[in-house]
Amino acid sequence: MIRLISPENGAEFSVLTDTQTKLIRQTREGTFTRFGKYDEVYGVDASAPAVCVFRWRSNDADYPTYLEISEADDFSSESTVDISETRQCATDRDLFSSASNFLTGKTYFWRVRQNGEYSEVRSFSTAPDPIRPLRVDGVPNFRDLGGRFNTEGRRMKQGLLYRGRFLERDEDERAGLTDSGKRTFVERLGIKTEIDLREEEEGKRTESPAGPGVRYVQVSHDSSWGGTLNDRGMGQLHQIFDVLFDPASYPVYFHCYSGADRTGFISVVIGGIVGMSDENIIIDYNFTALYAHRNWNECEGAEGYFDFLRETYGERSLSELVMLHLTNYGVDADKLAELKEFLLEG
Repeated sequence: MIRLISPENGAEFSVLTDTQTKLIRQTREGTFTRFGKYDEVYGVDASAPAVCVFRWRSNDADYPTYLEISEADDFSSESTVDISETRQCATDRDLFSSASNFLTGKTYFWRVRQNGEYSEVRSFSTAPDPIRPLRVDGVPNFRDLGGRFNTEGRRMKQGLLYRGRFLERDEDERAGLTDSGKRTFVERLGIKTEIDLREEEEGKRTESPAGPGVRYVQVSHDSSWGGTLNDRGMGQLHQIFDVLFDPASYPVYFHCYSGADRTGFISVVIGGIVGMSDENIIIDYNFTALYAHRNWNECEGAEGYFDFLRETYGERSLSELVMLHLTNYGVDADKLAELKEFLLEG
């Protein structure tokens, strides 16, 4: 007999950690300046999502037990959730397993299987958090751009656009896509295209570190925000749109070196296309401060771009300014409208 302990039926779980929630709150209040001291957080990935711990008890210790999670109450659908192996608590007989990479604002169902028999089924939901961070082993600062609501009340689809840092092992072997990370990247998330925004001297490749099944596209984007304000920078952006305008490219993962400036710029552009509020655009941009490589107020670097847009096109929302800037540099307005509809639910 298997007895489920926690979470309770109908419980709600946030994919955000307390630290992440605090950063988002401070960003909204305009009080965030820095995430600790560099020496204190270096090597610590505070950008990873919270994990949900599942506990149960079994009277039969002769057979292993397995946690199952699904988005369907009959367990007919396979979820993108990553589940750890089952372990036993040191202080009691309870068994437990943890899971992460849940969709936000979603209802899930869970049960435990042992020797062909199943426990009762319980449900839980995830909160409609404004950010969906993901755990991809070896790749910090990894998150989904979806899950957020735009100013029209429409939600951006999850599982289409992901952002983060580069995938290969770095010089110090501190990070890089592991075998487990590859399984999450390719099998769980199903990513089809990697857009590498780095200059060629930073890491020219002919194939994605995730494997030959992932299309690799390099668009050497200028490292500074100022580079996106000229014909060369916008020409590079046109190359990126060649990928984003093609539905066959998705899901897409884009990155630069640390997933901050160049990656952040593309995220701002995408937020503008789908009509996100200024607050949602800035929260996503600032979230990179939780990655130890970049632990300051990220928007200090973006303000030059925002100021340029306001000086050029007047006081408007960031979404309106981005759209004006894109169309002014020849990005097809009809294709932008199609991309918006493709990325939004409803």
